[in-house]
Amino acid sequence: MAVQWGKMIADLSQVERAAAEGFDFVQPVRDLALNLGEEEVFQYKARSDEGGIPLRVCALPLPADARVTQKGFNIYVWVEHLKKAGNRMAQLGCRKLVWSDGRARVLPVEGATAGFKEQVRQFLSMLCQATADFGMSVLVEPLGPRRTNFLNTMKETGEFLARVGADNLLFSISLRELRSIGLSLSDLRRYRQQIGHVQLDNPDFYEGARVCPGPTDRYDYGQFIHALKNAGYSADITLPEDADADGLAYCRGLWNG
Repeated sequence: MAVQWGKMIADLSQVERAAAEGFDFVQPVRDLALNLGEEEVFQYKARSDEGGIPLRVCALPLPADARVTQKGFNIYVWVEHLKKAGNRMAQLGCRKLVWSDGRARVLPVEGATAGFKEQVRQFLSMLCQATADFGMSVLVEPLGPRRTNFLNTMKETGEFLARVGADNLLFSISLRELRSIGLSLSDLRRYRQQIGHVQLDNPDFYEGARVCPGPTDRYDYGQFIHALKNAGYSADITLPEDADADGLAYCRGLWNG
């Protein structure tokens, strides 16, 4: 099974280096694609068409202060905003939008929450309809209770995504989040049809910047890789910003071993 390997980047100046290191695509840390002018988009697209690597996986471009689970969040306005952003990102090669910002979906600690959950459901439903026009998938990452209080486990998230009922709505999972979301390696096969993206990082660094796996880590990455392969996973795997050619070779070797 051939997976595609990506690298997280902070700005487009790092794309050529990532390509030289052997990565298949890049994943911006934040929504940097929205800050590009039309000429920059044109130039990047031209380089990509000539054999460069695409921005295949992107963060859902909501501002840091946007809260889907609050009064006054206008679904229609924000979906229109994201539709325009999706068009821009599609030109840069983006095919997956990952929603991994726990703050944007925090539920109120007091009072009824059913209405806010329904607001998230409607938001995701409309977003999936809009992004489908660009051939994109929307991926929701379950996050542990230290990062949010809604969609914390694969079971809870899976049941919620089923309520949305969109074909292009999938999971994104991160190795460092597995324990906090209660996902065992044996459960990966159960969700194999719904996992559309994997972030591979050192789980010992749960807080702060993500760290690329390495041969001296005190972690058996082979177990995770083996479980993914046994589950039939064959999509994208992204490594952190600090990954280089050696880190990529190490991770590829684990997959091919």
